[in-house]
Order: sequence, then structure tokens, then C-alpha cells
Amino acid sequence: MNRFTFPLFAFLSFFQNLNAQVDTVPPVVVCKPALDIPVNIPCFATVWPSDFIVSATDDSSLPVQTGIRKSCTGDGFPENGSYLIFTAAEWGTARVECWARDAAGNTGSCTMTIFVSDAAGSCDPSYTIRTAMPSGSGIQNAMIDVAGANCWGDSLKSLYETWLDGAITGFGFISLPGYNTGVTPEKNVNPLNGVTTNDLLLIQKHILGIQSFDSPYKLIAADANQDGKVTSFDILTLRKLMLGITNELPNGKSWRFIPADYAFPNPANPFQPPFPERIDIPNTADPVPTEFHFIGVKIGDVDYSADPNQ
Repeated sequence: MNRFTFPLFAFLSFFQNLNAQVDTVPPVVVCKPALDIPVNIPCFATVWPSDFIVSATDDSSLPVQTGIRKSCTGDGFPENGSYLIFTAAEWGTARVECWARDAAGNTGSCTMTIFVSDAAGSCDPSYTIRTAMPSGSGIQNAMIDVAGANCWGDSLKSLYETWLDGAITGFGFISLPGYNTGVTPEKNVNPLNGVTTNDLLLIQKHILGIQSFDSPYKLIAADANQDGKVTSFDILTLRKLMLGITNELPNGKSWRFIPADYAFPNPANPFQPPFPERIDIPNTADPVPTEFHFIGVKIGDVDYSADPNQ
């Protein structure tokens, strides 16, 4: 027998026995079938893992760690999942993930359905969407498209219309935690609204360097063919519209909307990088925002003479 055979065998046996002792069995988590969460004054409710988990067992005698999260807002064990807060704005049916982790790092989970309700009827959630010109005048009859989806395939789809002051204020929610949602305004009517020969003159002065525009919104308005720059082709596009040769602006857009809090990296060239035309709510947003403000730019109207109610 080779003198090294036995020590090598013993060495391998030692590590085989060591590996056999490694815990690879995940904990077993049992959720409650469902749960009602009443939201009372002060209009929020705090919940804990013990509110959702019936049992969390492991093959080890060591205790397991538990955690919870709102579904579709993360992956893996929720490191900050010692509690959750639900507000009245989350009224309705949702899902919660309940997790357990053992000392070896193995994890198990289950998912349960909850129903958030305003038990006292005094915590009605509210939201506001506002569209306004750079001058501050509210834009009436802008259509607001709200669309979202979560990791379960559930979807949100709503269409709103702004009122006389350019705002929508209502009760309910725009989105929920766990949903990737976009809020997009549109207004594609009356393309000649606010477009006059004075606008053509101002655009020409800008192109010739006689009098440059002092606002990124005026540059966006001057880009009549919406190709990301201000050139003589924009003047031609507007002339055709004014002469009745064409009856709409390129892309069917007579207005463009930019989130009011967007800071242009280069105000002298608002087209690079491309500016956003909607407000995105990521699935991790918690709480979900309730205020959505947009600046509306009437294409071709660089002197802000358009009637926002048309």
C-alpha cells in the first residue's frame, strides 16, 4: 500500500463529513390566508411579521429571522423588513411577502393577500395632477394617461382630463407600491392655437443669432418639426400649417409636457439629453407620490400667447 493512501482517504472523509453537516434546508413559512388592515386616524397602519406569519420552522434548533415586504418591491430576504406601513392611499387588495432566514442563511417565503380599508371613513387619500404653461396658466382638457404593472402581471390603467385651472384633484390613488407606473399628459388639438407671424419672426431671429431664446421651453416650442433642433425647417413647418397646406404638426403633437421639477442639464440645448415627457413611479416607491406637476409647451408658440383653454 502506498504510504500516502491512508492519509489522503482520511483527509477526504473529513471534508465529506464536514460538508454533510452544512445546513442547506430552507425554513418553512406558513402565511395566514388573508388579512384586513384597517387604516384609522392618523391615517396609517403599522404591521409586523407576526401579523402575517402563522409559523416559521427550521430543521435546526436555532431561531429563525423573519421579515416582510410589499410584493414586487424587491428580491430576496427583506433586510429592512421588520415592519411595514400602509396608508389610506393604498386602499384595496394587495400582496405581502413573508420571509424567514435560518442561521445558515437559507431562506423560505410565502405570499398572502391583504385588504387595506379606511375603517373610519375619514382618511380619504387625495392626489393632484396639474398641467400649466411656462407662464403659469393652467392648461384645460389635457388628457392624463396613467398605466402601470407589477411583477404579478396585475395592471393599472386610468385616463383623466384636466379642468379649467389645469388641475385634477381627486380621491383614490394614482399608483401603488410594487407597480412600475407612468403618468403621461397629452393634448393634440387646435395646432394653430397661439401660432402667429410674431412666432415665426422670433424663431428667425434666434436662428440668425439676433435674439436668442432665453428659456428651454421656448426652444422646445420652436422645434415645430420635433427633430431635436431649431432650424429654418421649423419655420417652414409652421408656414405650411398657417397656409392650410397641412392641418397638423409632426407626430400629431400640438403640445409637449415636461415634468415641472425637471432640471435641464443644458438649458441652451434642452434636446440633449432628451427631456422626459412623463413622470415615472418606480415599483420601489413607498410611499407613492400624490403630486404630479407638468409644464405644457404649445408647439410653435414661442411668445406664450396660446389660449390654454382651447
